[in-house]
Amino acid sequence: MGTFADEARSRLANLLRMAGNSERDRALIIAYVESTPEPPPLGPRGIHTSGCPRCRNTMWGQRDRDGRPIAVCARCGWVKEADGGLS
Repeated sequence: MGTFADEARSRLANLLRMAGNSERDRALIIAYVESTPEPPPLGPRGIHTSGCPRCRNTMWGQRDRDGRPIAVCARCGWVKEADGGLS
């Protein structure tokens, strides 16, 4: 199967492929995917994360409209200037 087909699969489908036939593992994976946000698109230097000081959830490294590095909380949506490291 080509790369395009792999990219078109959902995160849930990709994770379930690793679960095998264990109903318990499948249920845990489904619960995990439903309780966690989708990561942003993978950039040329990977995905950068940090912790949100407000809700203690994951903040994803992004760029604002002007190209400046920012971090956006996946849960509460709080935005802050990114600490170094986001390229």
